[in-house]
Amino acid sequence: MPPDRPWYREPETFIAVAALIVSLSAVVVGIYEAALQRKHDRAEVWPHLEITTFVMPNGAMLSVENTGIGPAIVRSVVVTLDGKPTHNWNEVLTGLLGHPPAPFSNSTIAESAVRPGVKTTLVGIPLEDRPPDFWKAVARVGISICYSSVFEEYWMLHDDHVGGRTTWQQVPGCPTQREGEDY
Repeated sequence: MPPDRPWYREPETFIAVAALIVSLSAVVVGIYEAALQRKHDRAEVWPHLEITTFVMPNGAMLSVENTGIGPAIVRSVVVTLDGKPTHNWNEVLTGLLGHPPAPFSNSTIAESAVRPGVKTTLVGIPLEDRPPDFWKAVARVGISICYSSVFEEYWMLHDDHVGGRTTWQQVPGCPTQREGEDY
């Protein structure tokens, strides 16, 4: 380097500055692409649970279906009758019917995963135990299901009155399944 020329006027300085700018730009683009990829990955495994109720000639059933595109990890389920928490489907049906129910079918989904496209029957009521005014009777039942994606994003599905309006909201976390409840 000639003594009469300052360091910042040397060709090597311009090359170094250009290389630094290109490197910083590559880092910024890489960080942006990684953020976009994370958003894409989360959207690609988004679960969405829905509650459905069917009345059939041989009885009725209440189901939950994952209509999303990723697995739903069910963390907790709360079923209420007239606004009061219950412990199992037998307790719910006894409260609805006024007597112990005939044998019925049910599935437990709490603390399990529901794959995309899978419909699980929560409870199946045989025809002989289907209440005469079925829709009025099941409107006394409320269901809340807290579930998450594989990326631990949490949602609460809430239906105050089965057969009514279902709401979903993203929540910061799920409560644990209460001891002695079988849903």
